[in-house]
Formats: sequence, structure tokens, C-alpha cells
Amino acid sequence: MKMLKKYLKEYKWYIVVGPFFKLLGTILELCNPIIVAKIVDVGVKNNDIDYIIKLGIIILIVNIAGFLFNLISQKCASLTSTGVSTSLRKDLFKKISEFSHTELDKFGTASLVNRIMNDVYQVENAVGLSLRLLIRIPFLLLGAFVISLIINPMMSIVFLVLIPVVCVILWIYTKKTSPYYKMMREKLDTVGKITQENLKGTRVIRAFNKQEDEEKRFNIASADYTKTSIKISKISALLSPLMLLFVNIVTIAILMLGGWQVNLGNMQQGEILALIDYVTMITLSLLIMSQLIIMIVRTNASLNRIKEVFSVIPSIQDKPDALETKKLKYDAIMEFKDVSFNYANDKETPSFIKDLSFSIYPHQTIGIIGGTGSGKTTIANLMARFYDANRGEILFKGVNVKDISLKCLREDLSIVQQRSSLFKGSIRENMQLRDKDATDEEINEALKISQAYDFVSKWKDGLDHQILAGGKNISGGQLQRLTIARAIINKPDMLILDDSNSALDFLTDSKLRKALKKLDTTLVLISQRATSVQNADLIIVLDNGNVVGMGKHQELLKNCEVYLEIYRSQTR
Repeated sequence: MKMLKKYLKEYKWYIVVGPFFKLLGTILELCNPIIVAKIVDVGVKNNDIDYIIKLGIIILIVNIAGFLFNLISQKCASLTSTGVSTSLRKDLFKKISEFSHTELDKFGTASLVNRIMNDVYQVENAVGLSLRLLIRIPFLLLGAFVISLIINPMMSIVFLVLIPVVCVILWIYTKKTSPYYKMMREKLDTVGKITQENLKGTRVIRAFNKQEDEEKRFNIASADYTKTSIKISKISALLSPLMLLFVNIVTIAILMLGGWQVNLGNMQQGEILALIDYVTMITLSLLIMSQLIIMIVRTNASLNRIKEVFSVIPSIQDKPDALETKKLKYDAIMEFKDVSFNYANDKETPSFIKDLSFSIYPHQTIGIIGGTGSGKTTIANLMARFYDANRGEILFKGVNVKDISLKCLREDLSIVQQRSSLFKGSIRENMQLRDKDATDEEINEALKISQAYDFVSKWKDGLDHQILAGGKNISGGQLQRLTIARAIINKPDMLILDDSNSALDFLTDSKLRKALKKLDTTLVLISQRATSVQNADLIIVLDNGNVVGMGKHQELLKNCEVYLEIYRSQTR
């Protein structure tokens, strides 16, 4: 709960005003049974219509005032809870956006979505309920007990028995249900993860007729979540009947003892009605208190999950004195020096990339080729600093990438990843993700280089053509060409194409490579096609994370068996 303090500080005024008016409303609520008792004991008993009307008007005024006070309190609580949740959600999203791929891999998308949506919503509800009830409930309990003591000290003994019994029931209920709430959040993450995987891979699932298998997997996870939820519901189902049972028992006790006191002349009928009202108030208050306690327990579980995100220090972030690349003087634009890397980021796991060393010079075209799983994409991720090397150094423009501002690094270095992606919106909006000030002329120039201009110009709405999320309404080849166009909008110093031509036919691929050569940039072509990299100034051949060959096409055909095998398999 300490984490919420900084968010609550912004709403100090509401936090003071809201509970204050709720307190006033509670005081007026406590007055109602006394006024009703007076109407019965004086007005009804003496058949005094004027007295009944007079007190009836007072009750009306008291209830209207209570309604207005509660309305003000409700508004203050709502403004505070929604404000806190909005600020918390913004900070949480900002924190997640700072995560490197390592942290994103650790948490998983489904879990992070649940934390930023469901857990924050849980906090919002708890803040709102707390501001409305934390003052009201204790004061209502105390006030009801004190007034019953004033009405008849002997009858107040019933309250002394009722309150401890109800508190014990609530304590048992809280202790039994608390452990299940954390389990529910974790199982909800699992359900969300399976749902996300199915929505993203729906085409694959349908292509292999795996709908039934995925339904079974989802149903198992959903049933597991439901099982935990039912356990809580079973315990909760006993609470209300038990509370009502005690209310009825206490009501019967009050009626019996009260009737005896009335016969003795120590009490009046109206006072018995007032005591029954106060018993109901106390019982309902304790019931609401139990729900509030459960809400706090659930919120504490959610806050711990949110705190877990905030407590993570991103493994990749700018140093305080990070350098800007514009001021750097260099020979090689990119250098790998004895670089080793594994995704587990520990010493025990074998390295995926092992002792890798090579240099890339300005305006060169570099080809990186190798079999599946040889480490090509990993090298691209290390170049763009999506991950940091476990050992060795990666230099960009002569300086360790860890010492360079991430913003500058990714402005100078543009990457088109293996899994191309576009966002929902127009082509123009997608192109301007790289450079928000890009003009239509600059966009069209990039489209021509990427061989995308031909099909874009045929669309009636041209650059205003709407793309669905992920580029679902265009072909794979069109998607790849558009992502390449987006990457070269601001003419970066270095362009990395990570197998981003795999969906292109050989003619389009050839035209694309020729057009890219005209760019004044260093080009890194990562591909499984020997024909895509054979004209590169330098070809790096990978096998199981090791460089097994380095040189030009003809040299590698003579000296590198891995490259020769790849080339022969594709050109035979």
C-alpha cells in the first residue's frame, strides 16, 4: 500500500473532503432510528398528528442532507480512484515500454496486459471503496453501540455478544479465502496467455485443424481458474447466511428481552424498534467490512504484481553520460569483439553465440548467412541492442553500444526484423512511425526503393489506404516491402534487413537489392538465400553460433564447406 502514497498525494483535498462528508452522512444516518422511536413513543402513543408530521419533516430533511453529503463523498472517491488508476496505468505502461527484450521475455505479454488492466482496475475499486467506507464503517459501529448503550445499558449486552462473534466469523473467512486470490491472478494470466496465442496463431491452428486441441487446452486452463474461483465462492456463500442467522437470533433476543423490559416499564416500544435498527446497521456494517477486507487482500495481491514490474531495473538503459553518435569519429561502423551471448543470461547455460568477431565499415554491403538456428537473428538483435552481450564488446562508430544513447543508436541504425509488422492505420501513418515529419515525396521515394510503390500507387486511396493490425489485409511480400520502406524513410547510417525478403520472388528481390545499393548507407543483409548475399562486399557464414567463413562469394565457394553446401542446395 505504500506504493500508492505518491499517487494519493495529488488528491489530498478530495481525500479530506470525501471522508468528512461521509462522516456527516453517517451521523445523520444514526439519527433516523432515534427519530422513528420518538414518533412511535410520543406521536403514535399520544395520537399527536402534529408531532408525527413535524418529526416526519425532520426525517425528510435529514435524509435529503444525508443524500447530498453521500453524493459529495461519492464524487470525491470516484475522482480520486479514477485519477490514481489513470496515473498508475500511465506509469506502468511507461515502465513496461522501457523494458528490454529480456524483461519482456521474462514476464510474458499476457501477464503484463493483465497487470496493466485487471490489477490496476482492482486497485481503482479498492481506493474508491476505502475512501467511502473506512471512515463510515468504524464510526457507524461505534455510534450504534454508544446510542444503544444510552437507550438501555442492559440491552447493549446483546451487542457485546454479537460483535465479537461476527468478528471471529469474518476473521476465519478472511484467513480461508486470502491465499486463493493470488492463485486466481496467476491462473488468469495462464488463460490470457492461451487466448493471446490462439488469436495470434488462428490461421496456423485452422490450417492444421487443431481447433479442438486448442479448445481443450483453453478449457483445462479455464477450468483450473474456475475451480479456484468456486472454492472462494463456496466459502463466501456461507458468510451471508451466517450473518443473517445472527441478525435474526439477536433480533429475537431483543424482542424477548425488550418485551420483558416494556412490561416492567423500563423501556418503550419505539426504543425496541430503534435497537433492532441499530443491530441491523451493525451487522450490515460488519458484512461490508468483511467485503472491504477481502477487497484489500485482493488489492494487496494486485499491488504486489504491479510492484514486481516497477521493481525491475531494465537490463538495457541509457547511462547518465550517454554519448551522441553525431560527435563520434570512427573507422568501422560496427565491430564485434569476442562476443558471446545466451538468452538465459547466465554462465551455466551454453552460449548461443560464441566468441564472435568481425568488423563492418561504412558504405559496405555485408551478407550474413547460415542454417536455421545458426544465430543470424541473434546478431541483428545484438546490433540494435535489443539484448546485451554476456561477454565481449559490440562497438558502434568506435564506441561500446552500452555507452551510446539508445535514441541516437536507433536513429542511426534501422532494422527490419524477421517477423514484419505494421500497425492499424493508413500507410502514411505507418511510414511516419520512423519519421513523423516525413513528407509524401519522401514516403514515395522510400516506397520506390523498397519496390512497394507499384502496388501502393494502384490503390485508389494511395497513402491513405488503411492497413489492419499486423498487416492482415495485405500479402506477405507487400508487408515486407512496406516495412523496408518504413525503415529507410530517414536514410539511416546503417540498415539491417533480417531475412526480410523471404516472401519476395527472385526478380523483386534482385530489384530491391539493386535499389538499396543506391542508398548512401551501410547495408547488412541477413538471409538464408545465397543469391541474396552473393554480391555483398563481405559475407559472414555462421554455423551453430560460430563464424565458420568470412570473405567474398568466390572465396567462400573455395574455402568454406558450409557456404558451398548452402549454395549448391539452392542452385543445383
